[in-house]
Amino acid sequence: MIYKRFFQFTEYEERPVTDALVIHHTGFPNVDKDSTAAAIHKFHQEERKWAGIGYHYLIRKDGMIEQGRRPRAIGAHALGHNKHSLGICLAGNFEIGKPTEAQMDSVKELCRWLCKKYGLDPLKKGVIVGHRDLNDTLCPGKNLYKKLGEIRRFCV
Repeated sequence: MIYKRFFQFTEYEERPVTDALVIHHTGFPNVDKDSTAAAIHKFHQEERKWAGIGYHYLIRKDGMIEQGRRPRAIGAHALGHNKHSLGICLAGNFEIGKPTEAQMDSVKELCRWLCKKYGLDPLKKGVIVGHRDLNDTLCPGKNLYKKLGEIRRFCV
């Protein structure tokens, strides 16, 4: 189940196409810190001066999926790739820690549903990627990045 959050954005533009799912982590230094879509929305608006939360979905430590940006909106999560991708962020720092079992279950189910919804082949190169595949970053952390193959295979 996806919990919809009706955030106010300072601007909104629809994404013309969806051909990729980009996986992220929040990356906070406190590896056990959970996050809410509301807290990230506030941070992105107030600190980064963005229209609002950059991710389309946030998966909390307990596996709860919260909607961030509207699914049809252009995101702000992967420079140069926002106009054709959806951003999925898992709460945690997976360069140090590991995603919870509940988070892994949720990200697999969400990716499978999104691949079906948008007619994406999860095994095709460039469809389910880590942020680091697109930009110079460690995101989504080595401990989540190494699980992308597992996520792709689940989606078939």
